[in-house]
Amino acid sequence: MLLTALLSLAACALVLATGVKSTERFTIHIGSRLPPAELGCVQSGHVQTDEGRRLKVFKCTV
Repeated sequence: MLLTALLSLAACALVLATGVKSTERFTIHIGSRLPPAELGCVQSGHVQTDEGRRLKVFKCTV
């Protein structure tokens, strides 16, 4: 239990530290529908679900 808590805190710190240093901030959207055009998203790939459906992966700047 203690090890799990420490690993969770370390992962959180890593995510926060890399987010602060990043010059380009973005969010990731995964789904079958296109995000709204005003978000300025770019398709960056595909993922496949356990059921075999292909979902699009979009990178949207913040």
